[in-house]
Amino acid sequence: MTVRHYVRWLQFAAVLTIATGLVAALASHPATAEPWRWLFDVLTWPVDGSPAGFDRLSYQVNAVLGGVMVGWGCTILLFTLDRQADPHAIARPILGGLVAWFVIDSSGSLVAEIPGNVVLNLGFLVLFVVPLVGILRSPSG
Repeated sequence: MTVRHYVRWLQFAAVLTIATGLVAALASHPATAEPWRWLFDVLTWPVDGSPAGFDRLSYQVNAVLGGVMVGWGCTILLFTLDRQADPHAIARPILGGLVAWFVIDSSGSLVAEIPGNVVLNLGFLVLFVVPLVGILRSPSG
């Protein structure tokens, strides 16, 4: 694959992160929380309708988490859309942030007894690591 293909892949991953963040942000209100509630039901396997809903504090956390995810995705997307940005120069800082996120989020998920979120995190990790490592291994031009 070429660096251009890896950058496109990274853009797709960023857009997916933004979309996921928007779903999380929408879960800050009971009327729009169902997709996020369903995801948490899956993450706390088995699928049994639990949680049936979110409490007030969870709605607040959903809003903050959604904002952070949208911001993270937008930052990565804007870096990749900047024609002046060298993909090799941006890949290492993005990878560093990704690893920091994965370790902290996954550790917290294990402590909070939601190992299903670690599985979800692994999916996002792979989605980003493959193009980032591909960029870093490609000759700079």
